[in-house]
Amino acid sequence: MDDDDPGIFEFLARSTQARIAHYRHRTADVRAKAEAASAVRRVELLKLAEQFEELADRITMNRRA
Repeated sequence: MDDDDPGIFEFLARSTQARIAHYRHRTADVRAKAEAASAVRRVELLKLAEQFEELADRITMNRRA
């Protein structure tokens, strides 16, 4: 394997980090939108944000296991 080639494990680590960052970003984005939404819509958006946060947490936990 070439020294410049990061290899599959580094690729997977970067990919996982990118997914975690994506879900955390989506969480923040949805929470920001919830602030400007009506009460009913706010509840729905906050539930969605919580789901994104749980996905990020689950991936993070799986990396530690």
